Amino acid sequence: MTSIYNKLKQLQYKEDYPFHMPGHKRNLKIDSLLDAISKIDITEITGFDDLHHPEEMIRELMDDLKQIYGTKESYLLVNSSTAGNLAAIAALCNIGDKILVARNCHKSVYHAIELLGLDPIYIYPEIDEYGICKGITKEQIENIITKETSIKAMVLVSPTYEGRVSDIEGISDVLHRNNIPLIVDEAHGAHFIYHEAFPESAANSGADIVIQSLHKTLPAFTQTGLLHLCTDCVTREMMQKKLSIFQSSSPSYVLIASIEQCIHICNENRGYFQQYYEKLWILREKLEELKYIKLVPTDDIGKLVFSVKDTTISGEELFEILRDNYHLEMEMSELYYVIAMTSVCDTQEGYDRLYQALKEIDSEITKKNTEYLFLENDFHQNKKMLKPEEAATKDRIQIDYDDAKDEIAAEFIFLYPPGIPLVVPGEVIDKYVIDKIRQYEQYNMKVIGLNDHKIYIINR
Repeated sequence: MTSIYNKLKQLQYKEDYPFHMPGHKRNLKIDSLLDAISKIDITEITGFDDLHHPEEMIRELMDDLKQIYGTKESYLLVNSSTAGNLAAIAALCNIGDKILVARNCHKSVYHAIELLGLDPIYIYPEIDEYGICKGITKEQIENIITKETSIKAMVLVSPTYEGRVSDIEGISDVLHRNNIPLIVDEAHGAHFIYHEAFPESAANSGADIVIQSLHKTLPAFTQTGLLHLCTDCVTREMMQKKLSIFQSSSPSYVLIASIEQCIHICNENRGYFQQYYEKLWILREKLEELKYIKLVPTDDIGKLVFSVKDTTISGEELFEILRDNYHLEMEMSELYYVIAMTSVCDTQEGYDRLYQALKEIDSEITKKNTEYLFLENDFHQNKKMLKPEEAATKDRIQIDYDDAKDEIAAEFIFLYPPGIPLVVPGEVIDKYVIDKIRQYEQYNMKVIGLNDHKIYIINR
């Protein structure tokens, strides 16, 4: 197969002058970064195929992906999992349909619901002792579909940001008996197929459409991802059409080449993942010995989740200490825990630095003697008054969130990352929501939808 990256590199030796996009013309000396990248940055010129109508080298890469992942069809994403989630939902649902949604889904799922005017029926994951969502179970699905009819599709996130997976095989069986296709946002699980220590990929567990972000856990550029069509729930042509709507009509060949390089490197060098697993397991055993900072159990061992719920510091404070004092940048923090994301590219030096830092911090903190300020035993269920699309059409005003009790939200409010809505447009803002926002603010956490202590509500 002709390598996309190698073919791109050949451009710098050709005499062809680029009277076409992009505007840097592969010859920009003003910016050194752009100069380095621009040598292989092109649009759909002759001989380089077309992401939206693949027939040549991109088609060959898609065929390779089908073989590696065992799918009916695999598509390249250059707008990452966001585009994949939007396209998958649009492929399976028509305007106004009911869709079954795990309430801890990413904001892009909710954007699809709003765009299509869908009626979301929520499944709420259980919460464990650390305040972290568990996976969805088939029993939860069985319970809800006995009460709800005319559901056109389901979407859930597995693994979660914290590395928890749902019972995809069991859930798929239940849904398929009721003619409901399953979309799995597997953004954080693109690495699963490369070693048996990881959970089974949803692509091999009965899901109909699976979306993955390569850049989250594999060596690929930001914005790269894959969408896997695993069954005949929609035609290949329909899936391609929907992806063409939600992806750029001028896709980046740099990103396409990154997808190709990433997949071939990982598939042809699976020994890297054995080394990754061995180093990771040794690190996890050492972290288990910490006295106060607890390593939270996860289904994906590549996710290191550190709970401080029983200590005198918050998750955000641990995040800041690691960043400011040890120059270790974590992925995210919540009120009572911090996430460190690992990958096959991590070094032993990085693991050693993380362990030494946490060991020192653990020796300096003490056990909490007071009650928790805010630790959920259940996923809070907001009252839904309007569909998100209906809420988007209403007049809105901004008010202080302290005065918003019993009002209807007009905008999303969420902690980012991970981007799971605390409130969805059309839901009632209750005391729980207000208290949660207040506590996020207290710890200087990044709350989207909050502007100078004010939020948007529907003007009733």
